[in-house]
Amino acid sequence: MIDNYRCTLLGAAANGVKKWCCAADQLVDGRRRPDTFWMELFGGLEERRVTQQDAHLFLVSFQLTNRVVWDKPAVADIISDIQTAATFDPLVDVPALGKRLSEANRRRTQQTSAASKIATFARPTSRVYIWDALASRSARYRDWERGGRTARMKRKILFTSGRDHDYPAFYAACDRALEDEREKADFVEARDTLIASFRAAAGAMADPQQVPDDFIERRFLDKLMYAEGWILDRNVGPPDKWTTGSGM
Repeated sequence: MIDNYRCTLLGAAANGVKKWCCAADQLVDGRRRPDTFWMELFGGLEERRVTQQDAHLFLVSFQLTNRVVWDKPAVADIISDIQTAATFDPLVDVPALGKRLSEANRRRTQQTSAASKIATFARPTSRVYIWDALASRSARYRDWERGGRTARMKRKILFTSGRDHDYPAFYAACDRALEDEREKADFVEARDTLIASFRAAAGAMADPQQVPDDFIERRFLDKLMYAEGWILDRNVGPPDKWTTGSGM
């Protein structure tokens, strides 16, 4: 089903990256901070320590406060530690970050999504994939399709090992998806056009030392897989806003 909408989904994903990677001092939809704001803050480009208020704004902006009561000073300290770490290995450090974040909320819920989002913006030069239920749905579908559709597709949307989130397994599935997309002319053309548009503008997104091509490519893939998962989950076509150039 998703193949029928591929052109629309690619366009919506590209527009979504442009929308959320606008100048850091702009607001998206008049109310939310863009990705660039968090990269400049979490990535240490502003050269100041993350505060409790910064942590609160981030958690609210990314809808991470639903039924979760956070120790916000602890979250701020966790983000600052990621900023200043000498090295960062997503396969090891995202799960470790998720564990620390689970201990920083009253219900001790797993926080792989929060960890991957913080890591994405704090370490933009590291390859991090954002843990998301809809992206997971897309990744599982892609694995099933790649395998010749011979096995029954699992309905479970998250990658788990027992009761624990399995971030390395999700990461590997996203890597496979990225390698597949790099073989598709429409993805490559849209990705290259997107990168060129940022490099021709101003701000952090124009500087490949701060924001490498790999970051832009991953944000594009992330939004494409989110869109695919949205359709697979609902078994309907894309919403009208995705076809009007407003992104997602």
